[in-house]
Amino acid sequence: MDTVGEDELQLRGGGDTKGGTCKRMWEVFPGKNLICCGGRCITGPDPSIFVFNIVLTFGALALFYAFIAIRLHPIVIVIGFILHGISFYFLLRAAFTDPGILRRRKTPTRANENGDPPTAVVNGKTVQLSYCTTCNIYRPPKCKHCRTCDNCVEEFDHHCPWVMNCVAKRNYRYFVGFVASISLLCVYVCACSIAIVVISVTGNRQPAGVTLCAIVLILFTGCLGVTLSGFACFHCGLIAQGITTNEYIKGRAGGARETGCSQYPKNCYEVYCTELPKPDVNLMGPADEEMRDRGGSDEKMVDLEVRAGGDKDAEIS
Repeated sequence: MDTVGEDELQLRGGGDTKGGTCKRMWEVFPGKNLICCGGRCITGPDPSIFVFNIVLTFGALALFYAFIAIRLHPIVIVIGFILHGISFYFLLRAAFTDPGILRRRKTPTRANENGDPPTAVVNGKTVQLSYCTTCNIYRPPKCKHCRTCDNCVEEFDHHCPWVMNCVAKRNYRYFVGFVASISLLCVYVCACSIAIVVISVTGNRQPAGVTLCAIVLILFTGCLGVTLSGFACFHCGLIAQGITTNEYIKGRAGGARETGCSQYPKNCYEVYCTELPKPDVNLMGPADEEMRDRGGSDEKMVDLEVRAGGDKDAEIS
């Protein structure tokens, strides 16, 4: 894994290596992200909480399989493995998918001819684009510069240390899938643990260690399941309304998706069912090409950024 600072990016400049081969973008990436598998996977800079998440989940499930599931029915183990596999899949996709990092510019982007910051008309609303001095771009609606990863991320929701990554446009569906599936897994483990306690109390007495393990799992998965279930419902509500957590906290909407009851199905479809856009930064591409400022006028530059923000009908002024 490689973490490359912005100063080193300026020094390297995407030049050739000693062997005469061009460096790839993942080798000189200016953000703080950890990049692995030759640029195929990118995640946040701090894996500690993510590793703790993995250890905690596997530890609780190891107790469940060893002391609870094995005493009920083989199908209980099968269902547990299926739910665990689904939640682990969503966790890995949320953690190692490019969330929607926008390409930086080496030179500052100019404002309009009159010197005013550009605006975008999205869904009938005029949104003034804010400028990022780190990335040298006008951020599209719903975009935010993540201080943890040091990147501008389109349709930024929040940075989640539990999945070790920003949660945004390209991995939001996986994050919600993880929260929903792990909530269901917690409910399942809690229900099975309650069944063991009931069996032990009603006559078929279980060993004290098994009962104690069941009580611990009931408390742990019960509290976690209630919390995560509420969190999953919260995010489903945000998706239906067409806003992000960042916009909810700040009390304003960027307007990349429409709001209102009539737009709920459309917003859900856009998040869950549409094809994910290609990453704006090709980490496996040549560094000199990826770091080159996009050609064309500033208006085309802003238009590209707004399109990346999620609304093809946006107009620039």
